[in-house]
Amino acid sequence: MITPGEYLSFLDARLPGLVAGAHLYGSRVLDDVVPDSDLDIVIELSSPAEVPAVEGADVAVVPAGSLEKPVFDVTPLSGEITPVLWQQLRTVGQTVRGTRPSCPGTAADVEAYCRDNLATYWKTEFDHFRGIAPSLDPEASIGRANLLWVGLGPARLWHTIRTGEIVSKSRAGVLAAARWPDLPILELVASRRGEDVPLKVSHALASLDLYDRIVADVTT
Repeated sequence: MITPGEYLSFLDARLPGLVAGAHLYGSRVLDDVVPDSDLDIVIELSSPAEVPAVEGADVAVVPAGSLEKPVFDVTPLSGEITPVLWQQLRTVGQTVRGTRPSCPGTAADVEAYCRDNLATYWKTEFDHFRGIAPSLDPEASIGRANLLWVGLGPARLWHTIRTGEIVSKSRAGVLAAARWPDLPILELVASRRGEDVPLKVSHALASLDLYDRIVADVTT
């Protein structure tokens, strides 16, 4: 797992003098680091340049000063920027180089983004799975990484829509499990945290059920 210091040393060696700011978000600031967590980081460059890819680093690159503007007024040099990212940087983000940014934005922007993400990206993912689900054996084993992504991702949006708070995948899973205790969501959380939990197609079917319940809950 790459550290912020290692990553900045790597960039400084290849882009000397260009890295004006570096700001952490995601699992490292949400108390949810697990062995396969990426380094989620926003890099500000004083001049446009290509930032080399590094395994284990999820990087958004913006021109220096961009984090003082609304997200809709910024064109990233690479990576994705969203109202949710801006809110994380504004509230819980950790600046490891440069000045802590203001990242202006509103709660309405964040909620609108979350609702749209549920209705577009996640709907596409689950509609595809819905189409093949009847042909699958519920007791068959299933890959861990993708299952945890789809099983816990929508729960984060659900919580943010309801409260405005951005939480980690694990925390979102715990909260969703408290709301819908009949679903095996805590088993997904345990697997994310490194416990040896046998994951099956039945967990993916429960994730589809959870998604449908989330959509109904935020539209009532």
